[in-house]
Amino acid sequence: MALQGKTKNVAMFMLSMAFTALFSTGAFAYNLSAKVKDVEITDSRQEIQLQMDATGDSSGTDGSVYIFEIKPYQTDLGGRTDFIAKGSLGENQKFNFPLYAGPGELRLYSAFVPAVKVGSRYEMIADRRYIENPEVVAENQSPALNPGKKGLRVDPNILDDALSLNIKHAGVDIPTQRFFGQGISYSYEGKTFQINKELIDQLDGEVKRLSDSGVAVTAILLNAWNNTVPELNPIGVKELPKEQAVYYGFNVESEQGFRAVKAMASFLAKRYNGQNGHGKITNWVVGNEIDNQYWNYEGDYDVSTYTKKFQRAFRVFYTAMKSVSANDNIMFSLDHYWNMFPEAAPVGKYKGKDVVLAFHHFDNLEGHMDFGLALHPYPYPISSPAFWDDDKTGKVNDTIDSPIINFKNLHVITDFMQLDSMKNKKGEVRKIFLTEEGFTSIQKGQDKSDEQAAAVAYSYYIVDNNPYISAYLMSRQEDSDDEVKHGLAFGLSSIVNHQLVHKKAHSVFKYIDDASATEGTADFARAIIGIDSWDQLIPNFRFPGR
Repeated sequence: MALQGKTKNVAMFMLSMAFTALFSTGAFAYNLSAKVKDVEITDSRQEIQLQMDATGDSSGTDGSVYIFEIKPYQTDLGGRTDFIAKGSLGENQKFNFPLYAGPGELRLYSAFVPAVKVGSRYEMIADRRYIENPEVVAENQSPALNPGKKGLRVDPNILDDALSLNIKHAGVDIPTQRFFGQGISYSYEGKTFQINKELIDQLDGEVKRLSDSGVAVTAILLNAWNNTVPELNPIGVKELPKEQAVYYGFNVESEQGFRAVKAMASFLAKRYNGQNGHGKITNWVVGNEIDNQYWNYEGDYDVSTYTKKFQRAFRVFYTAMKSVSANDNIMFSLDHYWNMFPEAAPVGKYKGKDVVLAFHHFDNLEGHMDFGLALHPYPYPISSPAFWDDDKTGKVNDTIDSPIINFKNLHVITDFMQLDSMKNKKGEVRKIFLTEEGFTSIQKGQDKSDEQAAAVAYSYYIVDNNPYISAYLMSRQEDSDDEVKHGLAFGLSSIVNHQLVHKKAHSVFKYIDDASATEGTADFARAIIGIDSWDQLIPNFRFPGR
């Protein structure tokens, strides 16, 4: 579905107003108007070309423009004189300089800023901008694997069950606080890092088994508090109790943190490039539900500052993955709170839409990335599997300002991302993955297995009939003990006496994308939902594979 006519124009106007209200750019020296328009690696793959406009009154300067390399942790030039290119003021000025900063060190992760010379010092005259095409240096230029939409966040201990469900996608968590350790030496940019062999061996087995089975693997990078490598923790932040924050942002605001994050991202990208026997990770989600700092704690910041910090760390992972495998998808995730603040957790919370707008703003300002969005469209309330009546809560509607986005109004997010202002640099709609969703099979102590199974069928049909959704990953292969204690049972199976007991949803999920079985598999759900045919709910409905 897409916004049309006046509705789309009004939405674009309101978005532009939101950008103006929420975000501002820096103020710079002198009466010069300067903007870096583009920073790209040239066809030779040996040089970087920067294009910029710089016009206005240059009195008080020496009349030249100087280009400086700047790292994410650097905020100003601080008396530096080590410019890498020099040129003239004017429109459409081009500056070329080497991609290699020195032996073994590329400028892939750096930004570049123009400056003017005032006496003996240099002052920046525009915002920084990062390289926008790291994928051109990637050895792996193969298309991203996407054999279908159906997927599951898998339990590595029961992969046989996961693969028996004919999944096309698998979600794998990577606990990055365990990444550094002992057993594997990794030399990167002149420094040797020690990697935790136990964790890597576990990932090797899981990723290889899945990718050898033709499954597209999505890795979710989760950064719990790190006592082994404290430089990975956000600067100025202390570890919080688990009931306040589970995961933390990645620190690239110090040189040590930046180097550690680069090394981690580079190792993972190379290890799981699909060309060295360890399997392939095709999709990467940096952090978890970043609109709620319970899952990505950085400290007390407004949405603009918070998102800017997150985006600079995200860019490191983006650059690492894209410079190894050009067509990998790199995403950040949001929960289902779109135009309202998340209701749970005591720390920083933001509207999902504001986070997307802020991220997109800084992407335009500091260098375009072909980033994707990973959405978690849980029912509202999450304790009820019957999402089809969520509009009765008053929190779910079909407008771009709906407080909640879930399967009841999933078209809202794809309408939003189809806006010209939200597309990538090539004018394409960005990839949207549903990397976590689930429906409980118990509600207030009552069995809701039939409703859960109906929700699986209906939600998958919604996704299969929406061309802008790339993947659909159920959140739980089996119930979580902690969630069950809180009245939530999202698993496709239960654990009874240490044995896996399949729920009705297990069978529905297994056959829902099978062209020969899907119609009969989902037939029971129509009566539960209260419809005679699926096209009453899904325009131009077609069964999967038909």
